[in-house]
Amino acid sequence: MSYRFAIAAVAAVLALTGCAKSKSTDPAPAFDFGSSRVTVTHIPTKTDDGTAIHVTIDNKDAGVLGTGESLEVQLPEGKHKVGGYARTLIGRVTIAPVEVSSSRDVISHVTYSVTNGKPIFIVRAATPVPQPKSESIPAEPVPVMPQQIEAPVTAEPAQTEAPAAPVVTPETPQV
Repeated sequence: MSYRFAIAAVAAVLALTGCAKSKSTDPAPAFDFGSSRVTVTHIPTKTDDGTAIHVTIDNKDAGVLGTGESLEVQLPEGKHKVGGYARTLIGRVTIAPVEVSSSRDVISHVTYSVTNGKPIFIVRAATPVPQPKSESIPAEPVPVMPQQIEAPVTAEPAQTEAPAAPVVTPETPQV
């Protein structure tokens, strides 16, 4: 009976060891270099179970979104595939990607939500990149430094006269 338990334990250890993934040595790509911006937002719904979504851009991991969170990435201009997956006990569930066009003068928006029991990404309308207010630029020119700077003032010469004698006041006699 004990040999059956030992064989079952060894089989379980081997099975679980085979399921473990080794970490890859490839560093995650940085999505903070580029001239265009894309935001991905996890919209909470009643049918959402609260699972964190791993966002992928062009089949590379870009970040993790919790319920109600947003992720902003900077990408080169052009077309990109934004998708993702959710990790579960039995593996991972892949969510179909959508194609989004990004450009320098607009911010592209993608939302993730669970609609009718199905997780989907949707491309939303792009918004223009906010321009700095003209009021923040000073209207007056910045003062220019003079061409020549005067030499520092030297210390005052020491006094050659003796200090004045203290003034004596007559004392009142004490009785």
